[in-house]
Amino acid sequence: MEPFTTANRNHPVTKPSPKTTWMQLQFSLPKKILLTVGIMFALILFVYYFNIPNPNMILIAGLVLCSALFGFGGGLVAGAIMLGYTLFFFSTDHSFTRFTPQNMQKVLVSLVGITADMLLVCFLKQTELAAFAQVEALTRELHLENEKLHQMSLTDALTGIRNRMALRQDCNSYQGHEVTVVMVDLDHFKTINDTRGHEEGDRILQEVGALLSDTFGAEHCYRYGGDEFLVIAPELPKEEFRKKLEILRQSEPAIDETTKAGLSIGYTFAELNDPDTLRTLIANADEKMYERKRARGSVSDSCV
Repeated sequence: MEPFTTANRNHPVTKPSPKTTWMQLQFSLPKKILLTVGIMFALILFVYYFNIPNPNMILIAGLVLCSALFGFGGGLVAGAIMLGYTLFFFSTDHSFTRFTPQNMQKVLVSLVGITADMLLVCFLKQTELAAFAQVEALTRELHLENEKLHQMSLTDALTGIRNRMALRQDCNSYQGHEVTVVMVDLDHFKTINDTRGHEEGDRILQEVGALLSDTFGAEHCYRYGGDEFLVIAPELPKEEFRKKLEILRQSEPAIDETTKAGLSIGYTFAELNDPDTLRTLIANADEKMYERKRARGSVSDSCV
């Protein structure tokens, strides 16, 4: 049988993540340079082989692509390569240094265009990355808040242990496990509220919740009703349960220096094979707990 753990019992909400676009792709600087050089030289070979009359119309696409993918790192390298080929293409005899006045004008216009396009696309990339990071941060914050709200919805606000909504969520996780089901009820709780006030009653409820949490683990304890508590302890050896039961009996919360708030306790054991079995165990433990209340202090340990 698979051991019962918190991991295979709780099912956290999957964290949502903003969709990553091609503009958010991240590369190391060496990869940016290598990819940019590869893209730009592939385009240069294309325009050179096919003798494109105005190669900058093709190379500008590579500049925009590299700037968009790799930011300033790729944009600067692509711009430098494109400018180099522009000087080669428009220079007299491809000398890189001699230009006709008309071609020099084309080179200057190309230089302005290369610079403007590179800066604009890189700025847009940086803007999108900043916006993406902000959305991601807000998504993480929203996820954490939703998780807090989810946990709050499963937790009893007064005692800090799990509530009946959590019990409904957890029922299936106990299936296939040997469980000990314990019902605990405060004796004369209404009298305590009536004679000592609701603040005192709340304090005692909190002490009982803490006692059960310390004894069985908070993840297995539930506030079942006003002054009723439920414990579902999986895979708990009976000898260990006897010790825990004795702790409960000896640690009843004190009303004052001479009086303790009595705890009526009922319990039962079984292996869970279907949800109806758990409901039956809770009902049986509840009935034994009321037998304990009626007996005012006597409880049979024959089932341990």
